[in-house]
Amino acid sequence: MRNIWRVFTRDLKRLVRVPLAMVIVGGALITPSLYAWFNISAFWDPFDNTANLPIAVVNLDEGASTTLTGEVNVGDQLVAQLKDNHDLGWQFLSESEAMESIDGGEVYAAFVVPETFSADLLSLTTGDFTQPKLEYYVNEKENGIAPEITDTGATTVQTQMIDAFTEQVAEAVATAIETGGSDIEAELIETESKIIADLEEVEGVIGETRGHLESLEADLSVAATGLRSNVGTLSAIDGALANVQGTLADARALADTAQADLVRVAGEATTGHVIASAEVAEAAAAALAGVAEVSAATDSLAAAVEAQRVILDEAEGLVTGLADQLDATAAALANLDGDLADLQSDMGVAISDLQALGGAALWQQLESLTQLDPKQIGEFMATPVVVDQVTLFPTNSYGSQMGSLFINLSLWIGAFVLVVILKLGVDDDEIPDLTERQGYLGRWLLFAAIATAQAITLSIGNLIIGVQHVNVAAFVITPVLIGLSYLSIIYALSVTFGYVGKGLVVILVIMQIPGASGIYPIQLMPEFFQSLYPFFPFTYGIDAMREVVSGFAGFAYFRYMGTLLLFVAAAFFLGLVLRRHVSNLTRLFTQEVAETELFTNESEVPAGRGYRLRHVLLAMADQAAYNARLSKRLLPFARSYRKVRTAIVIVGVAGSLVIGGLGVVFPAVKLTYVGLWVLWLIIVFVALISLEYIRYSLRLSTEVGEMSDAQLRRELTELEASR
Repeated sequence: MRNIWRVFTRDLKRLVRVPLAMVIVGGALITPSLYAWFNISAFWDPFDNTANLPIAVVNLDEGASTTLTGEVNVGDQLVAQLKDNHDLGWQFLSESEAMESIDGGEVYAAFVVPETFSADLLSLTTGDFTQPKLEYYVNEKENGIAPEITDTGATTVQTQMIDAFTEQVAEAVATAIETGGSDIEAELIETESKIIADLEEVEGVIGETRGHLESLEADLSVAATGLRSNVGTLSAIDGALANVQGTLADARALADTAQADLVRVAGEATTGHVIASAEVAEAAAAALAGVAEVSAATDSLAAAVEAQRVILDEAEGLVTGLADQLDATAAALANLDGDLADLQSDMGVAISDLQALGGAALWQQLESLTQLDPKQIGEFMATPVVVDQVTLFPTNSYGSQMGSLFINLSLWIGAFVLVVILKLGVDDDEIPDLTERQGYLGRWLLFAAIATAQAITLSIGNLIIGVQHVNVAAFVITPVLIGLSYLSIIYALSVTFGYVGKGLVVILVIMQIPGASGIYPIQLMPEFFQSLYPFFPFTYGIDAMREVVSGFAGFAYFRYMGTLLLFVAAAFFLGLVLRRHVSNLTRLFTQEVAETELFTNESEVPAGRGYRLRHVLLAMADQAAYNARLSKRLLPFARSYRKVRTAIVIVGVAGSLVIGGLGVVFPAVKLTYVGLWVLWLIIVFVALISLEYIRYSLRLSTEVGEMSDAQLRRELTELEASR
């Protein structure tokens, strides 16, 4: 720790001793902050100046009319409304002037209202609807943002035209309702009187009907009683006929007996030769004939009596059934009378309700409907809904909202400026026992002190500008912490990888501007950036500053700063631990680039000459065997080196052409192919670097094999000291 502090204090003294060096450091303090200050000021509220953005309006509308709306000219209404609208720079021109202005870039957009616009709108009321069209011309060449603003203007024009048309139609409808309201009310009063008279008339008819029903019910009861008495008479007649049937049966039996006796007497007279038998026989025959006539007459009368009894039975059943029907009819009439009584009562209630309707709430609503304000109704229909916006974490300006991005960019740029203008390598003057890690941390303290001053300068300037903040201390401390985080990352990459590391720093800032949700929500970015979003330090630095600017939400601020701390830990692990393992790669780049004599030579080459401790030990143990094993690797590599390098270049170019061709064939996913192309180039570069690194390692190994024992011992001592 002591050596680390000694490096820091020594570096500070070196800066203080040279006044011009302090001027350069002062420039490093201010220059990155200027980037943020100017951009925040420029973006402070750009939409306040949209009234200066010229947009042409051409009104060719000839108007139209209907019986409902009367004369309508939506184009004139639009012009009148836009003259009171100062959101954009509306210019009312002829069609030819507008076209010349937009072609020449004097206006950014032009709206043309055609001749039939109002007529097309009113066709909605005729059943033969024609879609109205508004012509919109936009010049996208002049500026990339202006078309987006003019598109908003197009929406404004469209909305105002719809509102104007809706308001006029709604006002006409309300006027029609108001005009016809009195007639409707009079008709309702007349209808009410007529209904009441009809109900009273019906009520009288029901009363008369009920009187007739009562009389009819009484007559039916008397008739049923008479029928039931007739049933008894019919029963008596049937009994008498039954007696007659019995008498006739007796008479028939006597006739049969007499007939048998006469037959027997006539037979005896004949067989016995009775005197005067002829006369007896004739008398008997005459008697038999008489008896036969009596029997026939008796049979006929008995049949007639039986038939009458059958008829009487049927008549008795019919009379009984008719009497039952009359009773049922009388009961039905009684029920009908009850129903009519209820209906008569309901009629009375209905009449009372209708008479009270004039004072009821429903009638009062009708009266209020006839008193509508057509203008008020039209205004309501034009804007029926008002959005009540509730803003969470309100921010005073667009500049404050963009400040989070520009602050982070300034801090990154400031840290990068430091690693560019100041040496990364640390010498051991005045500190002979200085180790590599101590030098790394000591120089980092110098960078950290300047980065802290940069962040404080930046924050004070932002406070003067008026950038919003919820807490002054947090507004100053947070950029300091973020700046130290970015410094740790940039410093580690630059020290560990040299030129390559600084290139990675530039690539990172390029990728983070669209990929860290600094300008647009990350959800609007392509999937390529969405997938990288969680791995960018800007993601968490920008979000942390948004918390400080607009308001804290729970523990989100600490989560963002904690994530940045993980990046810092990874950076120190790279600079203190992994750096040793890639030092030869950095040394290779530095030396190869220096040979071009075109690039600024990095004096902060890693300490030592890059020899491996293992190789030195092997050479000291048995130099001949070491060289023999090295030759077996060196000769095949030397023979194939140029071929392999050429193959890598050819494959790299061919792969790039293939990926580029696929991007042309499938333009919908061109960004994916751009990502693949970048990945392919990285693979090719890694292959070339690996090839050169193998060549460089073999050269170092050869140098070790050519050393004397004294040189090997000296190298061993230096390697052990550097550990």
